Amino acid sequence: MTLSERIKHTRQQQKISQKELAERANINLKSLSRYEVGTTIPPANLLADIAKVLGVSTDYLIMGETSEIQDLDLYNKFTAIQAIEGDSKKMILSFLEMAIRDAQAKQAYS
Repeated sequence: MTLSERIKHTRQQQKISQKELAERANINLKSLSRYEVGTTIPPANLLADIAKVLGVSTDYLIMGETSEIQDLDLYNKFTAIQAIEGDSKKMILSFLEMAIRDAQAKQAYS
């Protein structure tokens, strides 16, 4: 699938009209139509806006690659954690490990 096909396919899967996507991504409707037909390619900033509205990554729209993380909120949180450095990041990772171990133990004994 091409970039244009992925934009259109994802939009249709989510039952979002072109007009709604254009409005929510703050893009001209004619431009969005051209992106979906493949006559023009959206600039990076608009592609990011389209991806955000569709709840997918720009990587998916460009390459068809998806993240293992399907929950967009969780994905955004992990992306934010990647930008943190030092002791704060170590503390967050330690907390996550503890929470995962706790959840797995509860699940094992349920």
